[in-house]
Amino acid sequence: MSDNKTDRRSAHDVRQDDERITRAAKRADWAHSALEGAADDLDDAHGEEGKPLTDLADVVQEEAVRVSNLADDIDSHRRPPDRPDEESH
Repeated sequence: MSDNKTDRRSAHDVRQDDERITRAAKRADWAHSALEGAADDLDDAHGEEGKPLTDLADVVQEEAVRVSNLADDIDSHRRPPDRPDEESH
């Protein structure tokens, strides 16, 4: 059997997957932005005893970078815009 599942997928299925991937990448990018904002807020904040929360801000910023990389990785799985949808064979 030379056909595999990806060869038999309809153009509609491919478009739906691309939409899901785009949506997931966008949401991950929003999470990145939210984490960066939280890190900025924490950078100037102090805890109960007046201790700066800079260390916590640094951890949140590191997570923001990881999530940004994840968003890029998700986005890289989208179908290139100039590549036509392939109909099933």
